[in-house]
Amino acid sequence: MEIDELTSKKYKDWDEFCVQSDEAWLWNTSALLEYNLDFNPASEPESKSFYLMDNNRIAAICPLILVRNSDGHKEFSLNGGYSPVPALANSLSKKVREKVLKLIFDHIDELAKTNKVKIIRMRFPVLNKSFIETGEQRHNFLMKYGFLDNSLNTQIVDTSKPLEDLRLDLRHGHDSDIAKASKFLEEAVFDGSNITEEIFNEYVSMHLKAGGAARKNRPRRTFDIMYELIKNGQSFLVGAKMGNKFVGFSYFFAYKGNVYYGSSCKEESAGNLPVAHFIQWNAIKWMNQKKFKYYELGWQYYSPTLYDFCSQKEIDIARFKRGFGGFTVPLFKGEKFYDKKYFLNIYEDRIKKLNEAL
Repeated sequence: MEIDELTSKKYKDWDEFCVQSDEAWLWNTSALLEYNLDFNPASEPESKSFYLMDNNRIAAICPLILVRNSDGHKEFSLNGGYSPVPALANSLSKKVREKVLKLIFDHIDELAKTNKVKIIRMRFPVLNKSFIETGEQRHNFLMKYGFLDNSLNTQIVDTSKPLEDLRLDLRHGHDSDIAKASKFLEEAVFDGSNITEEIFNEYVSMHLKAGGAARKNRPRRTFDIMYELIKNGQSFLVGAKMGNKFVGFSYFFAYKGNVYYGSSCKEESAGNLPVAHFIQWNAIKWMNQKKFKYYELGWQYYSPTLYDFCSQKEIDIARFKRGFGGFTVPLFKGEKFYDKKYFLNIYEDRIKKLNEAL
């Protein structure tokens, strides 16, 4: 097998492989790779993504971005977050798969040494068919390649269930808040058939305003990619209107019949009206109508851990997500250190933080 570096000329073949592979989801595609390369220019992002060729066909892909973190050290990550694990072709036998994975992680180790990388972070895309539908990805194989397990959980709603059952799954408080908001708000869903630049720019303006100073320097290119994803049927936007004015939006990623909750924003003029509850429920109704299968609301935090020092706000958000029903599944994650001193410094700091949080 032959390893080749990904270039823009190969994006079409790469994305076609993503469509075919049961292990790939939207996070593996070139659009999301470009999104993360553009998101934080200060981190000096550089793609080190590569793929394996076998008999003139792609056998596996590995999205990989080199960045400089806030401490000045180099790492493989998505702006400090977790890169998706490699995706392999469905046709590979179990024996060949083991060989391919070893080749991939050996090459990652070589790239880490060449580029003086201190750490790499990876996670499994929960919405790929191999995990959520067939259950073939049952364990965190990253541990076989020197990664430390730091898995969490995430919340999934089966949107193919009858709508009345989905409503019954709501937490009582959520159900009441949705009923309350429905008296004042009207939903609007925008996908590739009806999205306009004017509507999308309303979302962008509200999103930047709601995020405060932290979002003001975010490159416009990232929003342009999000807009293209909607136009291409790989995302959609749900808005809440009060009269003739939008008071809230949520952005959702959609790929291969499954949906991931992206982000939300709300106008201050909406006050204490439960806009987020209203939007989430109407998004679920729309997913049900459009025959989407699974909806991932997001990661679940319960208390600080040695590798995730979640805030009370993050814990509250996780509880809010669980209020829409569904079920909780493992979110396999891992990190690998390439420098013993760096590992020791990081873990000493984490132990002190966890001790203070107990």
